[in-house]
Amino acid sequence: MRNPLRQFVDERREAKLAKAKPDAVAKIESDFQFDNWVQSAADRASQVNVATHIGTLTHPDAKIAPFIANCEAAEDGYVRTGNVQVDWDAFGNAAALDTLAFLRVELSDSRPALEHLREGTAEVRQLFDFADDRAYERLRGQFLQILANSKPYPITCSEIKQVYFPLPDGGYHLLSLVSSTGLMRENRIRLQHNEWGEDAKTARELQKQDRKQARESQPLSEPDQSQIHYQTIPERGSIKLGGANAQNISSMNAECKGVWPLFASYRTTPSEYQQLPKRDYFRSLRWDSYSRVIFNELHQIFWQPSPGNLEQRESRKRWLEELWLWASGFALQLQRIPGNWSTDKTNQLPSHQKVWLDVAQQVKHKKEKSWRRDVANDFSHWVLNTYKKMNWGDRGPQVLAALELSEFRSEVSELPFNAREWQSWER
Repeated sequence: MRNPLRQFVDERREAKLAKAKPDAVAKIESDFQFDNWVQSAADRASQVNVATHIGTLTHPDAKIAPFIANCEAAEDGYVRTGNVQVDWDAFGNAAALDTLAFLRVELSDSRPALEHLREGTAEVRQLFDFADDRAYERLRGQFLQILANSKPYPITCSEIKQVYFPLPDGGYHLLSLVSSTGLMRENRIRLQHNEWGEDAKTARELQKQDRKQARESQPLSEPDQSQIHYQTIPERGSIKLGGANAQNISSMNAECKGVWPLFASYRTTPSEYQQLPKRDYFRSLRWDSYSRVIFNELHQIFWQPSPGNLEQRESRKRWLEELWLWASGFALQLQRIPGNWSTDKTNQLPSHQKVWLDVAQQVKHKKEKSWRRDVANDFSHWVLNTYKKMNWGDRGPQVLAALELSEFRSEVSELPFNAREWQSWER
């Protein structure tokens, strides 16, 4: 029977020997004999502790007791511990992290060796074929120390952010907020797969081919639709934890080299992100990286040799609809705030935009429909003016012919009426 645990140790030995000096070979061969290495790993297991939530992720000096959260799965719609199956993280002596890697080796049922040791399965017993029953039980007990919490009781500390939660009886809970590195790692893995996985690479390559064929007036390829999707999330950043010693935070932090993705979290009050419009809703919009991506796609289409062919028109419509969804998204936020904000003396919004944006005006003029056409025309003007204003380098914006300009303006003006989001805004 294949022994994946022996294979793990053999691979580490070969990696050491490949870089070893001649006088160190004998010691490496001795240290990496299976029984010697396993005993050494078992002796160091108590220096590492497995956990799902680790305080040092929040603050490197946090003395909070790390813990394993055993939460049940529920169809509640939340991304939380229990609803997402993730690996356990570990913290402790960085020199003992190879013990954790050893215990994470998957056996024939794709479960890690640690779970087999905890359950005492016959399969994992056979893999420790050098030890008799007494020696095996001693080794098993040593390895299971990795599951023992370094502090047997829950404690927190001042370095961890805390939330005061009042109770009806006059008491309160003081909640310490601790992140799950397992969830963070799963999020990072999915993000990388969606943006740079094999399917995403295929999609990007097909997109390049389509652009080249379009420039050469060749028919576009028709790839398998299930293989051409990729996702790009704009407004993303990253945070680095642990400095030069990422392994001091946790095992997963070391695996990710201390770099974790951050996503934009916009405030719900639009006046704090997009200011309340006072003259024209569309002119008050702030460009962001995603809107620039959309305009860049439109710019590429405008410069195609045959911008009026069917494929280009369909592509143009898709990007215009995406632009409308981006631009009108802030209108949804404005519609959720208390009404009458547009009645301020300093507010000079056109009346049709007030009907669209101010909830008080919507109630007052709920039977009016002419404002829709006016808003759509405003959107059309804004798209063209914004495209001309953007910096396109030496090439500059594409100048549309009179007929193309007329068709494009008509297309943009009609687009909001075809969008489901628009249709759901019945007054």
